[in-house]
Amino acid sequence: MRYEYLPDSPMEEAALGSNPGARALLDPFLPALQARAIITAAEVGLFEALGRKACKSGELAGTLSLNEGVLELLARVLASAGYLALIGEEYSLTALSRNALLTGSPADLSSWVRFNRMQWEILSDMEEVLRTGEGVDSDVLFRSEADFELQQRAMLDTARPIAPWVAESVPVPEGADSLLDLGGSHGLYGGMICRKHPSMTSTVMDIPEVVSAAEKSARSEGIDDVVSFRTGDILSDDLGSRLYDVVFLGNVAHHLSLEENRKLLARISAALKPGGTAAVWDIRYPEPGSKPDLFSDGFALFFRLSSSACCYHGSEITAWMKEAGFTGIDVHQPPSPTHFLITGRT
Repeated sequence: MRYEYLPDSPMEEAALGSNPGARALLDPFLPALQARAIITAAEVGLFEALGRKACKSGELAGTLSLNEGVLELLARVLASAGYLALIGEEYSLTALSRNALLTGSPADLSSWVRFNRMQWEILSDMEEVLRTGEGVDSDVLFRSEADFELQQRAMLDTARPIAPWVAESVPVPEGADSLLDLGGSHGLYGGMICRKHPSMTSTVMDIPEVVSAAEKSARSEGIDDVVSFRTGDILSDDLGSRLYDVVFLGNVAHHLSLEENRKLLARISAALKPGGTAAVWDIRYPEPGSKPDLFSDGFALFFRLSSSACCYHGSEITAWMKEAGFTGIDVHQPPSPTHFLITGRT
């Protein structure tokens, strides 16, 4: 995947064609401006306001207590990007915004869009990470309980579309009744596995700050009947011995060092019942020789910036699982190229 500039008129086409450096002129500026406009619109409630009714910029500014002149320019940028429609003098939501940027919409990503305000700060430290290799400690960006809650809702937004596929793909032993979701945050992945296997319940282990917010997310998602939470450090706290049918490690491996991952997988193996399943769901690091791709490589770069560890090759995680004694190891390719799911049995 890659982004391209698509001229809307012969004049724009001629301008792009006449300047061999046009992309270098625009790339550092316009995509960032558009991205920030989308985030800001979500933050100030613009999409929610237009979800109630179409209106002129003056009325919208009054409703949201914003400067009309600046709001008009922001709305025009959003219209050019396909998030708003301008009909006469009134702005309204496009199908994209109505489906994805309203709370409770079919593909609700409203919290994810707002959360990118925090992720913007991570991107601003790219030069320092490039020099030192030390990723940003994203936890320092969460300055309040509201920030933690927004993070949990944002992670839930991104998990919701793919969680059914994950639940379908994780092999679960017959008669299974227990799942441990390590660093599981909102608990949706484990919850969806339990929904597919009704005899199961899931326990999420995560840090206290996350658990407090994640419990609210689980209730709002309607999975709190099968998902419970316990506070703990997944790297040091006791996971038990032969207690679980499935242990799920979702979007955690890229936050851990190589040695931490190897030790954790060994402890996961010990925590599983004979014949139990370990499932690692994580960001895919580009394989050697693969074609560069903005979508998958961009995600890998971002998560490298936001962690002092890194994303790993599927072959690395597979090797660690073999070291930990797992057999029947499979690498599952989801619809999205950004992730992989690797499973193994004890």
